[in-house]
Amino acid sequence: MADNFDFSALAKSWQQQVTPAENMPDEADLARARQRQREQKLLMLGEWLGAVVMAAAACWLVVTMPDALGYLAAVFLALGAVSTMYISWQVHRPILAYDNWSSSGLLQFRRRACQLSLRYYRYTQLSCLALLLFTAALWLLRWWQPATASVDLLMFYSLIVSPLCVFAIYRLQQKVRQKTAELTHLKALTEDFEKSE
Repeated sequence: MADNFDFSALAKSWQQQVTPAENMPDEADLARARQRQREQKLLMLGEWLGAVVMAAAACWLVVTMPDALGYLAAVFLALGAVSTMYISWQVHRPILAYDNWSSSGLLQFRRRACQLSLRYYRYTQLSCLALLLFTAALWLLRWWQPATASVDLLMFYSLIVSPLCVFAIYRLQQKVRQKTAELTHLKALTEDFEKSE
């Protein structure tokens, strides 16, 4: 076989190849991201409704229970309402506002959603810790003013709410580890994608 390749013509032909532009993903590629945005919107609205209910309950407690227990519960509810609104806005807004639906944009969306899920899990753990602190505050109130905090209320928070909070913190920590591993993988994918561009 003759070794007579025209390398200059081959190089010129290769250089004239049209490099395809990045294709926009089709509807199947976008469906999952849009579904995630819808879920985030419903979750955010549900959390805002919960914050409004907590704020209303705090006001009701101040009016109907003008004692140490009522004020303590009202303060925790008011702080819970404010923190719920703030955290909900901080966590859900970036996902709802995201609009770069190119191939690299979808990868960035997954990475951002994973980061925000991690933040959300940690905030939820802090909320469970706040309930544990509320239980401790009830015991202190019971010790300081025995007639204020009822035994039934103490038993409810000590035997039901507190164990559930401890279990939730444990389960959320497992999810944090899973999301951390997923985020590491997504960061590596993003770096590879950026290098290939």
